[in-house]
Amino acid sequence: MGGWLDVPGRRLVAGAPRVLGEFGIGAGQTVVEIGPGTGFYSVEAARRIGPSGRLLCVDLQREMLEVTRGRVHVAGLRAHFVRANASALPLRPGSADHVFLVTVLGEIPDRPHALAEMKRVLRRGGRLSVCEQFPDPDFVTPASLRRDLSTAGFVEERTRGWLFYRSTWSAPR
Repeated sequence: MGGWLDVPGRRLVAGAPRVLGEFGIGAGQTVVEIGPGTGFYSVEAARRIGPSGRLLCVDLQREMLEVTRGRVHVAGLRAHFVRANASALPLRPGSADHVFLVTVLGEIPDRPHALAEMKRVLRRGGRLSVCEQFPDPDFVTPASLRRDLSTAGFVEERTRGWLFYRSTWSAPR
């Protein structure tokens, strides 16, 4: 389950402190992680937002949510875990500061609808951050990401890399 998600080299190339630092996730934020998988980034996200923040881990797979819950618990941190679809997020409009996905966007069948839903839950000026890593079988190229997020009404703040890239976008209203 999630075998390639925890390979040792991933920490070197795409370590959670590096990626989430570039995303700008910080203390007190309400953060939504879509598709946390094995919780590789969830623990660092919970650390960064601290006790005054709120982390909501959303995944379709109950098993992955349980693995993530265990990792967060062992680290002595807290988060909320919800089994839901990225196209139907269980949040009020404008209730999140940041939504992030790591190697997940390419797995979402109705990407335009899911992106509209992510935009809906973000507050004005909130951020959507995406990290893609080749050789993920569902790798989304930077060009495809730009097209999809621009069409959904997001504004690009920065993108770094190509085969392993991190991209942050804002959600104007």
